[in-house]
Amino acid sequence: MSLPCSTLLAARRFTGALTAVLAALLAWVAPSVATAEEAQAGVLEEIIVTGTKREASQQDTPIAVSTITANDISKTFGNDIRAVGDLSPNVNLTLQTGFNALAGGIRGTGTISILTTQDPSVGILIDEFALNHVQTQFVELFDLEQVEIYRGPQGTLFGKNSTGGTIVITSKRPDLDEAGADIRASIGGYDGGSDNRKVQVGIDVPLIPGQLGFRFAGSYASEDGFYTNDKDTALFPNGGLFPLLGIGPGDWPPELNLTTTGAGEALGGKEVFAAKAKLLWQPNDRYEGYFIWEIVDDNSDSPPGVNETPAGEGFVFELLGFPGIQAAGHDDPFSTGVTQQGNGINIRDGHRVNVNGFYLNQSIALERFSIKSITGYREQRETLPSTYTGEAFVSLFDATRNLERDQFQQEVRLISEFDGPFNFVAGGIYLQDDLDFRAYTSVGISSLFSALTAGRDDRGYVAADLRNLSGDLGAGRVKQRRDSIAFYVDGSYEATDRLTISAGARWTQDEKLFNKPINGTGPGPCNQYTEARDAVLADPSQPFDWQANCAGDVRSGTLARVGLTGHEVDQRRAVVPDSQYALLVNSKEKWDEVTWRLVADYAITDDSLGYISVATGFLAGGYSETCGQPITCIAYNPETNINIEAGYKADLLDDRMRLNVAAFYTMFDDLQRNQVFAFTNADGSPGQETITLNAGESTAAGIEAELTWLLTDNLQIRGSLGWLNAEYDEFEFNADPAGIFGVAPVDLSDLDIPFAAEWQVGAEAILDTPLGNGAALVSRVGFHYQSDAETSPFDPNAADPRVDGVPQPGGSARHPTFTKMEERVLVNADITYMSPDEQYYFTLFGKNLLNEEYRVSANSVGALWNFTQYGAPMQWGVEFGVNF
Repeated sequence: MSLPCSTLLAARRFTGALTAVLAALLAWVAPSVATAEEAQAGVLEEIIVTGTKREASQQDTPIAVSTITANDISKTFGNDIRAVGDLSPNVNLTLQTGFNALAGGIRGTGTISILTTQDPSVGILIDEFALNHVQTQFVELFDLEQVEIYRGPQGTLFGKNSTGGTIVITSKRPDLDEAGADIRASIGGYDGGSDNRKVQVGIDVPLIPGQLGFRFAGSYASEDGFYTNDKDTALFPNGGLFPLLGIGPGDWPPELNLTTTGAGEALGGKEVFAAKAKLLWQPNDRYEGYFIWEIVDDNSDSPPGVNETPAGEGFVFELLGFPGIQAAGHDDPFSTGVTQQGNGINIRDGHRVNVNGFYLNQSIALERFSIKSITGYREQRETLPSTYTGEAFVSLFDATRNLERDQFQQEVRLISEFDGPFNFVAGGIYLQDDLDFRAYTSVGISSLFSALTAGRDDRGYVAADLRNLSGDLGAGRVKQRRDSIAFYVDGSYEATDRLTISAGARWTQDEKLFNKPINGTGPGPCNQYTEARDAVLADPSQPFDWQANCAGDVRSGTLARVGLTGHEVDQRRAVVPDSQYALLVNSKEKWDEVTWRLVADYAITDDSLGYISVATGFLAGGYSETCGQPITCIAYNPETNINIEAGYKADLLDDRMRLNVAAFYTMFDDLQRNQVFAFTNADGSPGQETITLNAGESTAAGIEAELTWLLTDNLQIRGSLGWLNAEYDEFEFNADPAGIFGVAPVDLSDLDIPFAAEWQVGAEAILDTPLGNGAALVSRVGFHYQSDAETSPFDPNAADPRVDGVPQPGGSARHPTFTKMEERVLVNADITYMSPDEQYYFTLFGKNLLNEEYRVSANSVGALWNFTQYGAPMQWGVEFGVNF
C-alpha cells in the first residue's frame, strides 16, 4: 500500500524539521563541559556479561566485547539481527542476496553462501541456544535484555563456527514480584511511499509471587517493501541476438508470455509474527528452572534482486536481451522486476518460515559449585520461492528451496564458586541437526538459448524447447545429519592482586552424514515418461523404446519423469524418487578439533585493565549441497584460525568515561570459499555448479576502539572505530579442475576478502532535557560510516582464462564494481517525549536521513549475470509506548 501524497509530503517535512532541530540541539550542547560538581553527580552503569560462562563485569573481562542494551537496540528501530551490526566495530551484517537470511561477519570472516549444509563463521546464541545456519540466524529483535558481541575466535568458550566471533542475545526474564505490561507501536514509511508498521507487547504475571512467574512477549511487523515491479529496460524480444537471427516477437510460440515489465506493485515486503511464552521457577535459593516456548510465523515477500550485470561481463544475459541496469541506462535500483507466474514456482507466495522452539535451562547452586543444564529443541520449516535475476520475464532462473531443519542441544556446565584465587568452568555439549532439503528449479535461460538453433515447428514458430518455462522443473534433494560432541574447561588464576592468568581448551568432534541423488555428467535412467528427444539410444540405428532401446535420459531428474509439472506438485515434498537418478551419494565424514585460549590480564589501576591473549577457532567442515558429481560430492575440511590480541579497558574521569581498545592479528588456514566448478552435461552442453572448497590462507590485522562519555549528567557521547586490513596470503581459483576446457588455475590472492571493510566509524550523542512538569525530552543523533567491501570471494566471472599467465580477451575485471558493498554514511535521529512517571512515551524518528543509495549484498552467477540488493532509503516513523 502506498502512502497518500499529503502523508508523504508531511513525512518529508518532518524529516527536514527533525534534522534541523537536532542540528540546533547539538550546536547548543557542543561547547558544554562537565564541571567538577557535575562529574560527581552520575556515573556510567556497570555492565554484566556472560561470555566466560559466568556472570562478570564487562570491564573485568579480557575479551573484545560490545554490550548493547535493550534501549539502544530499540532506538535502531530495526526488526532483525542486522540492527546490531553498526553498534560494534568491525562487525558487518547484511543480507544474503535473494534471501531473508544473514550474511557478513566479524573482522572480515563473513560469507554470502545460502547453502543449507554450510556453517556460518559467526555464532549466534539466544538464551544460550546456538543457531547453526544463516537462515536460522535471521532472528527478530524483540523482548530483549541485552546483546553481547564477542569479536575474534571464540572456539574455547563457545565452540565451533565462531572464527569471527559470537553474538549472544539475552531476552527479558519473567518478573517474579510484580505484574506489568509494556506495549509499543510504530507506523512510518520509506522515501518513495512504502508503509511500515510494528507492534510489540510484553506481559508479566507472577503466578506464585517470589517463586513462579510467567511472561508473554509478542511482535508483529509489516512492511510494504521499498522496491517496485516496474523496470522496463529489457530488450527481449526485440533486442539481443534474436533479431540478428531473424527472430522477432511474432516468431515465438503464442503460448510463451513475452511480457518483460511488471505491474508496478511493491516488492520486498515483510510480515512477521513472533512470540515467546516463558515460565521462571525459583522455589528456593538453590534451584532455578526457566522454560521458553518460541514461535515464528514469517510470511514475507520473496526478496527482489537487481540485475546489475556489468556490460561485457554477463554475455549470456546480454545476448538474450536482458542487460544490467547500468548498461541499460537505468538509474533507479529500487525499480526492478520479478518473475511473471508461469513455471510453477509461485514467487507471489513469498518466503514462508515457521519456527517452533522449546528451551529449558536449569541451575542448581551447591556450596562450592553450581551446575547448569541447557536443553533445547527447535524446528524450522522453510518454503522459499525466489527469482534471482531482477527481470519480469516468465522465468530466467527461479527456484524454490524448501526444507525442514530440526536442532537439538544439550549442555551441562559445572561452575566453581571457590573463595581462593582459582576458579573454573567445565562442561560438555551434544548437538544434533537433521536437515531434509528439496529444491525445484526453472532455468529459463536454457529455453531461450535453445531458440538460437531450434529452427521452426510445423506452425512456423521457433521450435524452442520451452519446458523449463512451462513448468517442467528440475528436482533435487539433500539429507544431512550432523552430530557434534564437545568437552571444555576454562579457568582463571589470580597470580597476584593485579595479575590473572586464564586458560582453556575444548575438544570437539563433528560427524556429518550426507545423502543426495545425482546424475553426475551422464544421463539418468529411462522410464515410461522419457521423451525420445531426451534419450540416449543404446542402438542409434533402432527407433526409440524406453524399455528396449534407451541407455539413458538426460532429463531424468525433472518433474516430467513422474508425470507432473510445477503447477501440480506439492513442492513441500520430494516427488522424484532416488531411482530416477544415476547415482546416490551416501557419505560420512568425521573431524576432531582442539581449540584453546591463553590470556593474561593486569589491573593497571582499580579502574583499568590491560590484557594480551592468544585464542583459536574453527569453522566446521562439511559437504556442498549443490554438488552434482562424484568428484565434487566430497567433504571439505574445517577452516581454522589463531588470533593474537592486546587490549585496554578503563573507566576514567570518576567513572564518567569508558574507553575500550583492542588490537589484533589473525591468521586463517584452510579457508572455505565457494567456487564455480565447470563440467559437461549429459547432453554435451557445458555446465557449472557452485561448491565449497578449502582455498588458501589469509591474515587480518586491525584496531578497535569504543568510547562512552557522560559529558554532563544530561549529555552522553558514544563513539566507535574499527580499522581492518585483511589480505589473502594464498588463494588459487581453478574454474576447470576436471581439465575439460584447458583453463589453467588462476592466482587470485590479490582479490579483496569478503566483508572486510577497511574503516567503520560511528558516533552518537544523547541529550536528556528535563521539562518543568517532571517529564523529559530525550534527543538522539548518530552517524555510521563504512568503507566499501567485497562480497564475492572470487572474480565473479570465473572464466578469466589465461595462457602462460597472460590474461586473454574476455577476461573480467579483477575488482568488479557490482559485487561490492558500497561506501556509505548513515545518519539517524530521534526525539522522545517521556512522561513524568515514565508510564508512556512518544518518539519521532528518522533513519538514513541523507537518503544514501548503497548496495548491501551481491552475488555473481558465473559468467551469466550479477544480482544485488540495496539498503533501505530514507525512513521516517512515529512510535508510542506505554508501561503498566
